[in-house]
Parts: sequence; C-alpha cells; structure tokens
Amino acid sequence: MNIAIIGGGIAGMSTAYYINKYIPEAKVDVYEKGSDIGGLAGVMQVGDSVIEKYYHHLFTHDKYYLELADELGLTSQLIWKESKVGFYHSGGHHAFTTPLDLLRFKPLSFPSRIKFGLSSLFISKYKDIDKLESMTTEEFMVKYVGKQGWEVIWKPMLRIKFGDNYNKIPAVWIWERIVQRFKSRTGGGKQELLGYMKGSFKTFNEKLLDTLVDQDINMHLNAAIDEIVIEENKCKGIRVNEEFIKYDTVICTAALPIFVKLCKNAPENYLNPLRAVEYDCALVALMTLSKPVGNMYWLNIADNNIPFGGVIEHTNFIGSENYGGKTLLYFSKYLNVNDPLMHTKDEEIQKLYTNHLKKIYPNFDERTIENFVVSRDRYAQPIWPMKYSQIKPEYKTPIDGLFLSNTAQIYPNDRGMNFSVKLGKEVSEVVRNTINS
Repeated sequence: MNIAIIGGGIAGMSTAYYINKYIPEAKVDVYEKGSDIGGLAGVMQVGDSVIEKYYHHLFTHDKYYLELADELGLTSQLIWKESKVGFYHSGGHHAFTTPLDLLRFKPLSFPSRIKFGLSSLFISKYKDIDKLESMTTEEFMVKYVGKQGWEVIWKPMLRIKFGDNYNKIPAVWIWERIVQRFKSRTGGGKQELLGYMKGSFKTFNEKLLDTLVDQDINMHLNAAIDEIVIEENKCKGIRVNEEFIKYDTVICTAALPIFVKLCKNAPENYLNPLRAVEYDCALVALMTLSKPVGNMYWLNIADNNIPFGGVIEHTNFIGSENYGGKTLLYFSKYLNVNDPLMHTKDEEIQKLYTNHLKKIYPNFDERTIENFVVSRDRYAQPIWPMKYSQIKPEYKTPIDGLFLSNTAQIYPNDRGMNFSVKLGKEVSEVVRNTINS
C-alpha cells in the first residue's frame, strides 16, 4: 500500500503520523512544494531565536493538538499564560480582558456593556444550530449584543478575520467560536489562558518530522505537484516535478482552488461546488524593535482608516528575554487577492504601518525599528457561503483512491493548528476504514 500526501503543513504531517498509526504497513510519502515544513505554522529566524511567520497560540480546549503533543512527549514544553487583550477605538486604548474591563469599556453605553456581557452566556446555550447556517453573523450578533455592540466590537473583529467579507459569514461560525472560547477561560470566566511552546512551535514541527522520519516516512521538499492523475474515475498517482509516480491512495491537504486545479480529469459535477468557496489572503508583518511598544499582547484595531486589523505584541506574551531582549510586534490583516497591499513592496508597507503605529502609540519612536518582514499567504482563510454544510466536501472523494483534507472542511470551526491536527486524524480514520471495507 503506497500513499502520497500532498502538503507538508500541520495537516499533512499529522495525516502522515496517523496513517502510520492506523495503517502501519503503508509506505508513505509527503510532498511539500516549499523548502520548509509547517505551512502557516512555519517559522523564521530572528537573531539567534526563531519565531512563527504568522502569529500563533494555543487554547486550553485545543484537544487534538494537545493530544498529539502529548504523544510526541512535548507536554512539558508547553507554556500557559494569562493574556492581555485590548481595543483601540476612537483614538483611545481600552483593556478588554476581564468582565471588569467590559464594565469599564466606555465606547459602549452602560446598558450595551451589560447586554454584551450576558450575550456570550445566551449564545453558548443557543440550540437551533441549523438556523444559524441561514443567518449572517451580523444578523445574529445584532440580535444578541445589540447594534452598538456589533458596530463597536464584533464588526471590527470580524473585519480583522475576514476582511471585506465580514458580513458574508454564516452565524454558525461565530456561535461555535464563542462556545469554544468560553471553554478556555478560568476563574469563572474572568481570565483566558493561552498556550505557547518553548523554542516556538518549531519544537512541535521538528519533533513531528523526526517522528515521521523514524517511521520511514519520506518528506519531499521543493516538490511541485503538477497533477493528481485520474483515469476512469480512479486515482492512479501524482505527477510531481513533471514525473509520474504511481500510488494506491492520494490524500490532498492543499486549499480547494489548488486541489481543483490539480484534478484535471475529475468529474465536473464534483469540482463545480468546490469552486463556490472563495479565499481571503493573509498579510502578516513582523517588526523587530529594540524597545517595547505597548503593554497589551493583542490590540484589536477598531478603525477602518488604519490598514491593519490587529497589533500583536508577542513579547508581551512570551518575554523579550527569549529573543535577545528584542520586542516582536505582529500586524495582522486579511484581504482580498486584488488588494493593492498584496503587491506593495515591503519597505512601502513598513512606512505605511509605521505612520499608523504612531497614531496608535504617539510616543512610538521609529528609530527603535531594527527589522521588518512581510509574509503573505494566498489561501489563508476560506469564506464559507450560507448553508455550506450542504456542499462541504467529504474526506473521501467520489474518485476511487483520492481523499481531501483541508481548512475548507473544518467548518464551522475556526482554522488553526488544532483543527489541522484534527483534519489529519479524521482523514486517516476514513482512509483506514475505506481500505478495510
């Protein structure tokens, strides 16, 4: 039994791990088009340390990631800390971490603060989940938090996550997110614990890779897949770097548009619904500085005139002593593929972002900037249409021997490392059951 896995991110490597666990006799090859593993959880060098290209943290309810970390012997490497979250609104900074912070949150009227505070409890107990697939997040949240709560808090946060598509997202997504985040809070909901890993998440990535290598699983880097070869509705293998390689089973973890492009001979009645899912891009900048900027880990930017949606000061979460005393500051932005910033030079983005950072932090001194790196990902965030569960693809495709497992299938969950591991585990179970049937 020869199995090919397309994609060397967390989903692809987790798939390889669980395939080996469930089908130990299989010979497994993983193909990654890039020069490194990890995908969106990949890392880069900052001085003598490493840091994620795209900001990451864990929640206490991240069951699948934590289970795999434990199997890899990494539980002792996990760090759990309370986080500080804030809002920048109308030129002011507002703490937004505890219930007391909410009661003091002046951008909302006092009745709106009370309504907002109670809304999470009401939403977490909401039962008519099917109905939420036909409602937009805006319709649902206005009902429970009120118009002011939506405009001041949730709308800016949805813009951070989905860009201009913020008002197209089914309400089931926000419902699931609120329910899950409730689980990560301690002390009666007063505080949220976030997790990280000693040495960055590279520790997890490399331990997982080492485990795969020990299991005789081959990782092929710089391996561009040209085609998933399909003949008479059966997957025959893949064409990689213009060479055909025969496989009994192929598992693709690439985004839907890439998958569709690779499946040149798949039935159109299968591919057409997959084309309905659009994707936003991610543009994340990492600024290295010689001095701290603020006192928050995560600052939501509720200002449409500022070109980024969040300022994440990583070293207010994991101390600067881990990075040679430097401050590491992320800028988050999700955007349409046609947004000019996707093609703007990095030095121009640095200038733009620096000017706006001065508005947020008037005492900020740009002479403290030591480095500025921009990372872009074309298929970062699926934009799920209404009633997406009706067209959400199964792991097992209608093509014999071909399986699909990517972030478009985590719906209604939020994408992240935890659900990437979940994808790997679940698709491996489906492959095993298919082979054994």
